[in-house]
Amino acid sequence: MRLKGMVMEMLRRGDRQGLEKLVAEQPRAVGALQGRLWDVDPEIRDRAAQAIGTVAATHPELGTELLRRAMWALNDESATNGAPVLPAIGEIGANRPELVAPFIGPMTAMLWDDGLRPGILRALCRIAEAAPELIEEVHDRLEVYENKGDSVQRALIGRLLKGSVGGVNGA
Repeated sequence: MRLKGMVMEMLRRGDRQGLEKLVAEQPRAVGALQGRLWDVDPEIRDRAAQAIGTVAATHPELGTELLRRAMWALNDESATNGAPVLPAIGEIGANRPELVAPFIGPMTAMLWDDGLRPGILRALCRIAEAAPELIEEVHDRLEVYENKGDSVQRALIGRLLKGSVGGVNGA
């Protein structure tokens, strides 16, 4: 079975350990994981993001490279095409906050984009679960959007500003 097929099968099964082992043995499997962030199935997308976070935890050099690529995708001319990378940024930050720290500022600078804002807020909430101090550094940017966006976005910003970020996926 080809590498992409193996990754997809492991994602379908929810085989996190298998994915971690596969990436350890064949680091280019990360590319197949990244591609699944755009999958039509939300469960596959979520599992791919979680797997990327796990990979970053055990292979920080890959995590840093994934973050660089993710920021590149967000900085593309049509940045909302890069929005699917935001859950992976959140997962990397939840697993290795020190890796994502340099990217918090540039990511929050994109809050002006209505298409990216919900994903950025969810990623920040996920990061804040592990490292709330990283979010404190961008409170001023969050306060600008405190009364903008829909009720879900306002609730996420409120949680980030108050430091109570648990259970953000359903918010």
